[in-house]
Amino acid sequence: MIPVADELSPYLLVRVQNGRAEFARWRVSEGHDALALFLSADGATTYAKSTLSGSGWQVVRPPRASVLEVLRACHAAGVTLAVLDPDGQQAKRVFPIGEILLAVDSPLIPRPDDRRGQASP
Repeated sequence: MIPVADELSPYLLVRVQNGRAEFARWRVSEGHDALALFLSADGATTYAKSTLSGSGWQVVRPPRASVLEVLRACHAAGVTLAVLDPDGQQAKRVFPIGEILLAVDSPLIPRPDDRRGQASP
């Protein structure tokens, strides 16, 4: 099984509005906004063309640390969910951002740079 920390490599849609980064969102059926995450650049591009209004949206695949910063900022701003590969009607999966952050910050989940539990050479 791949650790959750290693799975954070999604594509995001971002644009600059009024000097600030704005990330694409998707509205879940309960009415909450969720951060849109994509498995492929093509999926993100299709979503931008079919669902997002306005111009300037760019597909990016930031490094893991930057994805975590985006998740933390969204969570702090009250966006508590993330969705994987949304389209106009549905998403493949809904994730509570708080649970993602807890999992990534957990000492029980090994990180690529974490040497605890490994035998010394």
